[in-house]
Amino acid sequence: MSVSYREIKLKDNKRVTLEFDLNLNGKRRMFRPKITYVENPKTAEERQEKKEKRQLADKMRARLEVDELYATNMLDKGFQCNKDFFEYCDEFIERKAPHCEMRTYRAMVEKLKTFNKRKKLFCSDIDEEFLVSFKDYLNTTLNGSTPFNYFKKLKRIIKEATIAKHFKVDPSQHIKNLKGISAEKDILTLEETISLSETHCSNDNVKRAFLFSCLTGLRFCDVKALVWSSIGRDNVLTVVQIKTKEKLVMPLHPNAVELLGKRKKSGESLVFDLPTHTGCLKILRKWTSDAEIDKHITWHCSRHTFATSLVFEEVGINTVSSLLGHKDLKQTQIYVRTAELSKTNAINKLPDIFVNSTNRANKQSRINGK
Repeated sequence: MSVSYREIKLKDNKRVTLEFDLNLNGKRRMFRPKITYVENPKTAEERQEKKEKRQLADKMRARLEVDELYATNMLDKGFQCNKDFFEYCDEFIERKAPHCEMRTYRAMVEKLKTFNKRKKLFCSDIDEEFLVSFKDYLNTTLNGSTPFNYFKKLKRIIKEATIAKHFKVDPSQHIKNLKGISAEKDILTLEETISLSETHCSNDNVKRAFLFSCLTGLRFCDVKALVWSSIGRDNVLTVVQIKTKEKLVMPLHPNAVELLGKRKKSGESLVFDLPTHTGCLKILRKWTSDAEIDKHITWHCSRHTFATSLVFEEVGINTVSSLLGHKDLKQTQIYVRTAELSKTNAINKLPDIFVNSTNRANKQSRINGK
């Protein structure tokens, strides 16, 4: 049986822990015993500790190579017992999370930390009951599809952690995660979009890029990376979406073309010179406030606005799905439901003219009776 071990940096960036990698009966297995030391020792005490810990690791490796029962027992002990789930989340985000989704993954982890109320969360503490409670917490503290997206990402991390043998069985596998409907407040009306276009913004690139997203449905990561070679001379947009890796081809609305500005000579030049996502949100908040829009508007709201506007104009769901670059209609269906909800809310805001008319008639009748 082949056995190796490697150093894994801990959060403080000074100490490391050892991770053993075994090939047991043709299957790769990993576990981490509690062997840690300072990676670059500076004192005699630290150097001695590292020497002793490495000697211990070498002895353990030698025994693992010849004693299969010992290896099996060590692997069984390696499940759950001493892995900090928050630490694993950080490792997963750095190694496997798509770049454009890292912010959402980190936001989910912060929400989990708030729910947990402790600095550490060991894998052994995570069971189905814990996860159902956290899911309920998300649904009561967040709106729209955010709870669904957060829990979906948590399930993805737990699945990977199970493969890495930090769980014997995936505790989330039997928990259904139903997608919620985005709240109406996440959508800009036509009047609000026009108001934004007429309101001064401190960063012209942010203003043009956000309005461009309202007219194309491009995600922030795609509009930030948009280059001139993606805009054809016939004003057709052709991009490969960063999140889904799906190709998107879309004719641009004349207003969207106007927002592009003057074409640069280099095809690889960025169309919009944007700051970070956080920087854009700060500018966006001030801009929407100046436009007197009393809604929680994020960059992704531009995509919601684009999709819902198409549905309001009775564009077919297949066409809407294609323009959004969705892989299936289930993803698009949420915008149909959101549009219907918005229509219902709009109707409910109409004055109750018949009740008022009846009241006025009764009042007039009483006056005439006198």
